[in-house]
Amino acid sequence: MRRNARVPYTLIMTLLLLASCGKQYEAKTLVKEFVKANATKEINIESFTDLDSTRVISDSVIMALRENVKTDSIFKKGTQLTAERKSQTLLYIRMRYLEDSLELSRTFYFNPDLDGIVAIK
Repeated sequence: MRRNARVPYTLIMTLLLLASCGKQYEAKTLVKEFVKANATKEINIESFTDLDSTRVISDSVIMALRENVKTDSIFKKGTQLTAERKSQTLLYIRMRYLEDSLELSRTFYFNPDLDGIVAIK
C-alpha cells in the first residue's frame, strides 16, 4: 500500500519540475530577445541564475528601475519595458555577461505569467 502512495507524489514532483524548467527556458528566451533588440552593442551572455520569485520589491522601486533602464549604458536610449506589474509576486533571473573582460550582471523581473519584462536592475 505504501508503494502505491509514492506513485502520485513522484508524478506530481516530476510535473512540477518539468513546468519550472519550461518557465526557466521561457525567461531566458525573453531576456535574450530583449537584449538582442535593445543592446547598444553585442552582449556576450555568460550564464543565467535559476528563476526565482520575490515579494519584497515595492511599486516605487519598480518605477525607479523602469526609469533607470532608459539611461542604462548597455541599452539604447529610451528603451521601454514590455510589461506592467500585475502581481505582488515577481519572478526574476540574473544574467551574467562579459564587458571589456569584466563580469557584470543585470537582474530581470517578470510577472508570474512571463508576459514580458517588468523591470531591470
